[in-house]
Amino acid sequence: MQLKYIFIALALAFCQLAGAQHNVTGTVKDDTGGPLPGATIKIKGGTSGTVSDNDGTFSLTAPEKSSVLLVSFLGFEAREIPLRGRTEVEVVLGDNPELLEEVVVVGYGTVRKSDLTGSVSTVEVEDRVARQSSTVDQLLQGRAAGVQVTQNGGTPGGGISVRIRGTNSLRGNNEPLYVIDGVIISSAGEDVAPAGGVGNSGQEAQNGLNGINPRDIENIEILKDASATAIYGSRGANGVVLITTKKGEGGKAKINAFVTTGFRDVTKKYDVLDGVDYARYRNEAALAVGNNVDYQIVGDQVFAINNDGGRRSVSARPADLRNWQDEVYQTGTNLNFGGSVSGGNDQGNYYLSAGYNDQHGIVNNSRFQSGDMRLNLNQKLNDNLQAEARFSAFYAGSDFAEAGDLVGGNSSFIRNLLNFNPVVTNEVDDDVEDLGNSNPYAWVNDFADISKEARYIGSLAFTYQLPLKGLSFQTKAGGNIRNKDRRRFYGLTTFQGANANGALQMSTLEIKAYQINNVLRFNRGFKGRHRINAIAGVTYDVRNSEGTIYAVEDFVTTQLTTQQPFLGQVITTPLSIQRADQQIFSVLGRINYTFNDKYTLTASVRRDGVSKFAPNQRYGTFPSFAAAWRAVDEAFISNLEVFSELKFRAGWGQIGNHGIGAYGTLSNYGSNPNILYGTPTNGTSVPVVLNNIANPELTWETTEQTNFGVDFGFFKNRFSGSVDYYDKTTKDLLQNIPIPESSGFSNLLINRGTINNRGVELTLQAVLVDSKKVDFSIGGNIAFNKTRIENLGIPLDLILVDDTYEQRSYYLGDNISRGSIFKHPANIFIEGEESGLFYGFESAGIYQAGDDLIGNAQVGDLRIVDQNGDGIIDNQDRKVIGNPNPDLCTA
Repeated sequence: MQLKYIFIALALAFCQLAGAQHNVTGTVKDDTGGPLPGATIKIKGGTSGTVSDNDGTFSLTAPEKSSVLLVSFLGFEAREIPLRGRTEVEVVLGDNPELLEEVVVVGYGTVRKSDLTGSVSTVEVEDRVARQSSTVDQLLQGRAAGVQVTQNGGTPGGGISVRIRGTNSLRGNNEPLYVIDGVIISSAGEDVAPAGGVGNSGQEAQNGLNGINPRDIENIEILKDASATAIYGSRGANGVVLITTKKGEGGKAKINAFVTTGFRDVTKKYDVLDGVDYARYRNEAALAVGNNVDYQIVGDQVFAINNDGGRRSVSARPADLRNWQDEVYQTGTNLNFGGSVSGGNDQGNYYLSAGYNDQHGIVNNSRFQSGDMRLNLNQKLNDNLQAEARFSAFYAGSDFAEAGDLVGGNSSFIRNLLNFNPVVTNEVDDDVEDLGNSNPYAWVNDFADISKEARYIGSLAFTYQLPLKGLSFQTKAGGNIRNKDRRRFYGLTTFQGANANGALQMSTLEIKAYQINNVLRFNRGFKGRHRINAIAGVTYDVRNSEGTIYAVEDFVTTQLTTQQPFLGQVITTPLSIQRADQQIFSVLGRINYTFNDKYTLTASVRRDGVSKFAPNQRYGTFPSFAAAWRAVDEAFISNLEVFSELKFRAGWGQIGNHGIGAYGTLSNYGSNPNILYGTPTNGTSVPVVLNNIANPELTWETTEQTNFGVDFGFFKNRFSGSVDYYDKTTKDLLQNIPIPESSGFSNLLINRGTINNRGVELTLQAVLVDSKKVDFSIGGNIAFNKTRIENLGIPLDLILVDDTYEQRSYYLGDNISRGSIFKHPANIFIEGEESGLFYGFESAGIYQAGDDLIGNAQVGDLRIVDQNGDGIIDNQDRKVIGNPNPDLCTA
């Protein structure tokens, strides 16, 4: 009887279970109504699933009437379909361009690579390359055609300059715009201002891109032509570098850790006399003028000859012979370690990283240390709303070696390293104290250039999918905070410190910037033949900068070096606060239309209002147009079975450069460190002086650029590349024109003149081996650029050009030294020629005995060429003696 009841209970349970199961059938289509065979259909939260057949139909069993179907297909947006009791459903999937094929990041959005109409170079950042790099510029070096990266010095953390397609401005900024995850940051050339003070010691610039960790970068897009950069309006003339950082991937957490080390050394040293040859040279020089010799040479030993009250004696102890380059230079080391953890799921992902970098230079007081941390979060808040957060922090401390003094002689570290006596004739206990002023060790042990820097970059964005398919709205707020303190101290054994009884120069920089971007995006395909990718936005950009400079000399004690400026009794540069605030309000839009996957048109426009300029010059409009033809999809091309890629591009646009100071249109007042007055109480009175004549008509420089390009590939892209030709002209150049000095000033900043850049860029890539076990490819790029100053708009004057005196418009560059060795500007800017040409006297060897001497020249002096043959060496004998502009750049 009990067994009977058990069977009845099992039967009832089975009936209930069977009743909970129900069959669901349906069809999966694209947005044109066509079937999608092979689409994946799963039950959310379960393990069962199926795929659609050739007609796009499917059938599966759902455990409950309230189940949710997960439907996905490669290249289309995945959808969740609640059943709500239905047994038949029709699912329509829309295109997802980002999943369909490779996409390229452009200004304020992305486009399919096949739909790209502008000139954009992509730098893919591999982990092994990133771990060997400490700054972004090292990733750019040689990786993209038309991008020239120059390091201004060899010190770790030293300054750089980046040029994209040549020089666009003579007086304004030539650095590209950097955008990290949509946040605009300062340029690579930005640094604290020099504080002035002793001598001509140039304050070498440091890298303004410190704080951007290469290991955190996913990829870099370099926008080069106007059709790509015009969306950035008055800041896009020098190109745009878009940096996208990493994000987590779905699945289990991934943990990466690394440690890398490196070494650097001087590969080529200057060939100088060794101790024996130097002693022999000194003896010969003494005998030539009738003096007694200073040394006695015995084999490879040198003995000093002492003179004690007229009694000469040979030292019993041989002199110490030194090669100062071997003494001071060392092998620099680099230690870099860190790690990251990342992961995610269907609702979001995360990426967290941290690292430490320690670089030692080739001299003992050259070092750069930094630590960094980054956190990237992406989270789906609901079906239509997604949040993105980015935050990075960076701290660095550095000690720079002496960068060189423009006066030359024993006031420069490198010059002193080469010139200092290699014969040390006395017993030396302390190289700094016993060898005298400006010995090579003085620049290592008695000079300090200390910098401390902190940087924070962050952003928060919310993206909402609007009810209209393909339409979304994003609001993003991002900021960049940078604080830097730099102090340079010259001790008593350095040339500058000895003359000033100790000297300290202090500079600080504090930047607070934020941007608010509101962008409406529309990205959708229609009927399988039309595709529209469009944006419209409003942005507001605020940047507040404050710097200080201060310099003192004549120290009571130098024991505290950079730590206590109040110990300096003479103020050579009064404390000066330099503010530079700006605001930019912009309205922008871009539309990218593709027909039949073959023909693409792009148009963009941006209108900027910049606070730097007077109200009547504040607003400007920057348009661009471009077109592309993907010829490889034409039947008459594809039937050739030659090309795997063939696309032709053409574009035109106007972009700007507001490279003047924040208050460049106003009269500015300040102090002049060369004009200080004493007071009856032994104090110092600092007068306020007018620094410039206001010019309210100043506006941005405008660059107009045309670009033609071809992208090609053969043999399934085993061999691929691109060729671009561009022609860009910048007008309304910022120039300092000379004015009558009766005005109290020698020049006035105006907009006048044009400069042109033309060039060709070629990129090639070949995949030699492509198998499951081995991949081997080679690639390279080469770029040719020719810069020509078309018009300067200043009066003609006589100048020697190509061995002929002509009437040309020209002006000289700034003086680079106040010393007696280099008295003249080193560069000249001539209408009709390239920019920044080297300008000076031509030499023709050394005057020998019996030569006709010109002026006050003596035998042994440089023979300066008398260009005009008047028997006088003067400024009329100067000519162009070199060209710093490269003929080509290749990698």
